[in-house]
Amino acid sequence: MMKKTLVTTSLILFSPFCFALDLVEAYELAKRNDPNWQANLYQYESEQQNLGVAKANLLPTVTVGGSVTRRHQELDDSNTWNRVLNTLDLMPTTTTTKQAAISVRQPLFRLEAWQGYKQVKTSLELSEVTLKLQRQKHLLNVSEAYFNVLRQQALTATNLQEEKALYEQLRAMNARQKEGLVSRSDVGEANAQYQNARANRIATGVQLVLAQEQLAQLIGTYQDKLAVLRDDFQYQKPVPASLNEWANLAETHNLEVLQGKLQLKVAEDQRRIEQAARYPTIDAVGSYGYTAQSPNSLISNDGQFNQIGVEMNWNVFTSGRTKANIQKAKLNVKKTDSQLSAIIRKATTDVKKSYMQVETDQSTLQARKTAMDSSALVSSASQAQYNEGLKSMVDVLLAQRNAFSAKQQYVNTQYDYILNVLRLKAAIGQLNEQELAQMNAWLTYK
Repeated sequence: MMKKTLVTTSLILFSPFCFALDLVEAYELAKRNDPNWQANLYQYESEQQNLGVAKANLLPTVTVGGSVTRRHQELDDSNTWNRVLNTLDLMPTTTTTKQAAISVRQPLFRLEAWQGYKQVKTSLELSEVTLKLQRQKHLLNVSEAYFNVLRQQALTATNLQEEKALYEQLRAMNARQKEGLVSRSDVGEANAQYQNARANRIATGVQLVLAQEQLAQLIGTYQDKLAVLRDDFQYQKPVPASLNEWANLAETHNLEVLQGKLQLKVAEDQRRIEQAARYPTIDAVGSYGYTAQSPNSLISNDGQFNQIGVEMNWNVFTSGRTKANIQKAKLNVKKTDSQLSAIIRKATTDVKKSYMQVETDQSTLQARKTAMDSSALVSSASQAQYNEGLKSMVDVLLAQRNAFSAKQQYVNTQYDYILNVLRLKAAIGQLNEQELAQMNAWLTYK
């Protein structure tokens, strides 16, 4: 894949008008050039750092500190002892104390921090699923944009063919009118059909430009040539063939469902964190340092010092804040559980809708193909019968319009089928780069 990517990049840079971009290569460009996808990756990497933050709340902390303190105190001369100390200069009125120390604190019991650590681990699982969901949506967006360009290209080509055919028909009708062989109304009908076809071609041309811009927004600079759908494209029935099996897959593998389940677990972890605030915290603490005082006095305590001990802190009264936070967390769990139920229902509905749509598209495609072939034969026959005087120009134009309309409907059904297959795969969390590579085999370079 790396070699293919390098070749793709080189061809895009140096010969953009000679290279046909396929679906896989378009997605590779989107992964590098879509800023929204890059933002998702940075968000994921940022969330990975939360584990280190949570671990730090359970590990020892080391603090190095120092201080310089100047102290001045006037002695009471009415006190005999103070006068003696002052006379002998054993207790100066102004002193400067310098101290340096290193302190260590190791949590022994912090239930709130431990529950927070467990929540972060669940959050990391959630971020993994979220990234997979974002990747799947990104892949679906790129595929939809790519196939929408192919759809508009095919529709524009069909409308252009119709416009050219009606233009030639109009020219022939004008020539016959000059010879007095056709009426003015027939010429008017032919001109009306031509103008309608021209308007349709302009409209689809605008839609093509918009589709190209949408694809360019994802992949960067738009490529003029895309690999197109093969003429021998085969339509396969979805596997498994049971609708209930697809519904079961959606409940267990749909990424939004998995995301919802982890969000519920995070909410439950948050409830445990709030409940843990009721418990005390116990830390082991120790320090080592050095103190120096100048000038020296009778009570100077210069030299090294060290201490070790255990500290306990317990918030026995918080004015109801802890209780309110616990109640709020419990309600959030109920809310998240209800949201999960809604997500499961939606996933089941979406997969059933996509499955039935794919099956419908398969039947519709065959009917559209038959209708397209039949209408093309009727159009040719009508033209021949008109030349023999058996059909009117209105009949010919109607048959021709039906033929091109049937072709347009067939093109739309083709791409509807492809997009519904993509959505069906996404509904069970199976739309990935491997599936994209298989779909890429449906394309050919022209």
